[in-house]
Amino acid sequence: MKLVTIPLAALFVIALAGCSARNPVAPAPDSGAGPPAADAPFVLTSALDARLPAPMEEALDASSADLAITGAATRARDDDRRDRPKGSAEPVLFWSGLTTTLARGAALPPPLFARAYALTHVAIYDALIAGSYHARGGLSGSALAAGAAAQVLTYLFPASAADIAAAAQAQIPAGDTRLVLRSWRLGARVGDLVVRYGRSDGSDMPFTGTIPSGPGIWTGTNPVLPMCGTWKTWFVRSGSQIMPEPPYALGSPQDLADVAQVLDVALHRTPEQVAAVHKWADRSPPAIWCGMLNDEITARQLSLRQAARAHAFLNTAMYDAFVVCWCAKYLYWTARPFMRITDPAFTTVIPTPNFPTYTSGHSTISAAAAAVMGEAFPDKAGYFKDQAAEAAMSRLWGGIHFAHDNDQGLLGGARVGRRAVHAMRHGFGSSAIAANGDEADD
Repeated sequence: MKLVTIPLAALFVIALAGCSARNPVAPAPDSGAGPPAADAPFVLTSALDARLPAPMEEALDASSADLAITGAATRARDDDRRDRPKGSAEPVLFWSGLTTTLARGAALPPPLFARAYALTHVAIYDALIAGSYHARGGLSGSALAAGAAAQVLTYLFPASAADIAAAAQAQIPAGDTRLVLRSWRLGARVGDLVVRYGRSDGSDMPFTGTIPSGPGIWTGTNPVLPMCGTWKTWFVRSGSQIMPEPPYALGSPQDLADVAQVLDVALHRTPEQVAAVHKWADRSPPAIWCGMLNDEITARQLSLRQAARAHAFLNTAMYDAFVVCWCAKYLYWTARPFMRITDPAFTTVIPTPNFPTYTSGHSTISAAAAAVMGEAFPDKAGYFKDQAAEAAMSRLWGGIHFAHDNDQGLLGGARVGRRAVHAMRHGFGSSAIAANGDEADD
């Protein structure tokens, strides 16, 4: 087969606009981004969810372990310790960093990395909403976040339970011991409910199918998370709601041009392209986007509530984007470039991940992330779109994806992002889903 050289595809411009979503989520009143909307949590039904303890009764079920964490923590503060400013976003940054460390240490594949972020930050955001109800009497945001995050992270990383407890203790603020205990317990109760949600999201479902075979089909073994496309989602009804067009027919002109392009890029890589490959491959992509968000939180001095909200939306959007992407991957089982290209001059910059190629995970989740980031920080929306486009192109430059994988990934991720943005702006219910379905999406 003669390979034809074609020029590199231009960077994509992702068109992002409001669209539908699934769960009852909405921005907090102090978000400062987009029109105001009802302050609704992700997993709780409201700030007064019936599953939560009544105001002033949050600590009735406190255990000796709770007393040890909150009591010992407040007693251990040095007299000259300078507490963080009230409402500081530091707790959100702290728990984001710990989640990153634990997920990296457990070598989680990217979809599970995103799931860990999503559950942790949803718990923190929901706990802050629950704790903000006026009858609860001004609970501690740091302790609420610690109780919620510690509960979720202990579920996700049980082998690190002792380290997580120590981290939580370090996050407990000085002050009224009883109020801190009430805050901690309310946060932990919210964390329990998020853990219950996580246990029912299908992420532990085993693969019982058969890997297909044939020309153009992925030929690996032990594929990573083949059931991920069936996991429960936040903003889309299911992973199959947003599907790409089919892969190019094997041997078609479009298919052969895609193959030729990957080889041509591999033979003419620039140092700048190699650097971009490593920028997007040396860390898990959800961690890269969370790092970008943390930089914005710090630079703009966002409040605790603002930071928690931004992280909850960013990470649930990326999680949904992974589910959508993985649904396509294991519907089509499309072969990777190294499985198609026999030219001995062909090399990849990085190892090829152990799952099918179509569509690109980096492209899909980056487009979704760019939508949320652009909504939260509209003055940098163009920058985030450019970052998503670079993330997509880096997979072609690295030799591990075809252009069609990236193009369709960007489109699918943008559709997920539009649903997340719609929820950020408006919240929604059944009527909003009906009014903003697939017909309005495209």
